[in-house]
This record gives sequence, structure tokens and C-alpha cells, in this order.
Amino acid sequence: MSSAAFFFGSGISLASGAPSVGKITDDLLGKEWIAHTDGRFMLRPLSYEGEPRDAVRAQQFLRRIKAKIEPRLLARERRNPHYEDLFSSVRQIVQDEMLEIPNPLIADFTESLRAETVELHDAQHPHIDDNRFASLADRASILIQWAVAHGISAAKAPQGMNLISELARFVRNLDIFSLNHDLLIEAQLDRDGVPFFDGFGNRNGDALIFDSNWPIDAAVRLYKLHGSVNWYRFQFAEWTQYAKIHRDVNHARDRDGNLLNLMEPTPMFLSGNMVKEQAYGYGLIGDHFIRFRERLSTHHTLVCCGYGWGDKGINIRLDQWLHDAKENRIVILHTGGEAAVASARFWIFRWARLRAAGKVIVIPKWLSDCTLDELKPYFVS
Repeated sequence: MSSAAFFFGSGISLASGAPSVGKITDDLLGKEWIAHTDGRFMLRPLSYEGEPRDAVRAQQFLRRIKAKIEPRLLARERRNPHYEDLFSSVRQIVQDEMLEIPNPLIADFTESLRAETVELHDAQHPHIDDNRFASLADRASILIQWAVAHGISAAKAPQGMNLISELARFVRNLDIFSLNHDLLIEAQLDRDGVPFFDGFGNRNGDALIFDSNWPIDAAVRLYKLHGSVNWYRFQFAEWTQYAKIHRDVNHARDRDGNLLNLMEPTPMFLSGNMVKEQAYGYGLIGDHFIRFRERLSTHHTLVCCGYGWGDKGINIRLDQWLHDAKENRIVILHTGGEAAVASARFWIFRWARLRAAGKVIVIPKWLSDCTLDELKPYFVS
């Protein structure tokens, strides 16, 4: 076998202790948070005696938004709002308020929310122009990012991911496309001594700077399409660039021993239904999506696990690839079998046709239960 490709969603991380979307949402809205002086948020320590006004305002603002969007989501999708919905809401508010992306369809919603939260945004320090309302929405989005980062950073020891390393050793080329922000795939490969390339190869002290370091031939390549909890933006002498850090970012130093100039305290990863897709065409994420398209076009089989089929920007790209060549097919690892996968909105109107054409196959097992021998028949030697 010469090459293979994986596509992973957050479901593969649950066995390793990563929190579910629901757990992150509960912690975001239910736990006590405080704002650090550098703008980041953290869980309130027992020893903290101050009044966490900034965090409380942001949290209360998100609770109000949740209450306003909940009836619609229950009626249309039969589910409760989660942090992705909340992030999308607050970012759309900021974009509309700042005229970045004017959105007349949310005008009534925004004005109603503005009136209902006067006591919250009147007390907010305006860091976006003189707009306290937009500033509160922006702070709320940052709180969400830190709640996500805090939750998934607790998962450090990969469980049930041995197949990744086994396949990496078995093939000459392995492309891993992941939507996960955690570091579990990297930890699994490191633990098994499997070298890999993730686009960050230019070392400057504690920082590995992004330089599109993905060799074309005979390599394991990792593409984290939604970013990562260890990606940060720094001001270097020559430029402003993203780098990944494997230690406390506040104490990271360059090759000369100087503290790195951190531009943004929040790690670079995407959240939010719809709004995350705006980043798919430019910048660091855009570079990853260009490579996603290029590398995926070299494969005829894509093994998927842990993905919920809810990202429209991802789905249209997978659908395009499926139709690029008659040989292209998706092998889905899912313990619920075909019925569970076929009911996902993406598949409802495609399933019968693609299934009959042999372009979608379901193995009724999770990644953690699947063996290399079970995957071998789906690749060309």
C-alpha cells in the first residue's frame, strides 16, 4: 500500500477525556470564570477574592442569547443551543456592528438584545471604537474560546488512536485531515515514534513558525483545518506570523533568549457555525484548505471517523471530491452503522445514490475498535 488518508472530527477524542460539545457549553455557562489582565479568561481559583465583573457580564450576555435562539433551534433542529451557536451569534453581532459584514437579517434580533442587555453593555469598557455593545459581544466570543481551550487541553493522553500510527507505518504516504483543536493525534504519533509534518518547520527558540512544511513524498502529513490550542500569533523581527508552542506561551523565548512578542493571548482555532467558514479561504486556515484540496485529490479513499457532518464548508468540499472521480469513496467508521450515518442531513438526499455506486461504505466500529487488517481491503496496494 503506497498511500492513505484519514479525516477526523472531535468524536475520536472523547475516549481520551476530551469534553463533548454539551459539556463545554455547560462549563461555559455554568462555571465561574475570571478575566486575566492580559485579556484571557480562566476558571476562578478558590483563592480568588475579587469580583469577576468582566467574565460575569460576558457569561450573562451569552445566557440571554441562548434563551433567545433556543426556541428556534428546538423547533427546527430539535436540539438545544451549544457554544458553536453562541459563538456564531456574537461574531455576527460584532461584524454587523462594525460594518465588516452588514447583516440586515439580524437587525431585529440585535436591537432586541441590545435593549434587553443595557445593564450589561453600559458597564462594559469599550475596546472596539466607542461601541460598548459590540465590545461586550467580542468579549463574550473570547470567553467562549477560552472555555473551549480549557476543556480540550485537559485531554493529554490519547486513547484508542493506535490505528493512526499503525497505518502510518504501513504506508509510504499518510495524509491526516483533522477538525480537532486538541493535541492528541500529535501525542499518539510522538508516543509511537512516528515522524510527521504539520506545516510548522522553521524553529526560532521555543517557537516552530508556520512555513508550509509538508513534504510531498514519503511522509506523514497532518492538516489541522480548524486550528489548534498551541497555535499563536507572534511579532518576529521580520514579520508577524503564526507559530506553535509546546510550553507556557507567556514564557516562550526566541533563539536569542528573548521573550517572544505575543500578539494575541488567545490560541488560534475556529469556532462557530457558519462564521468559521469565513476563514476557509484566506490566511493560515486558508493555506491549510488549499493543501486539503491538493492532497485529497491524490487519494481515492478517505477514512472518516468522529465527524458529525454538520460543517457545510467541509461538506461541499467532500461532496466535490466524491464527484471528482468515479473511484473516489468515503469509508466511515461509526458504531451506529449505516442507519445512524444515513440520517445525517448531509447524507439524506445523497445516501441511496452514493451507496449504490459504492462511494460510501460504513464499518460499524469506532477508530478505537477498528484494526489495520479491516482497512487494508479499501486501499490499493
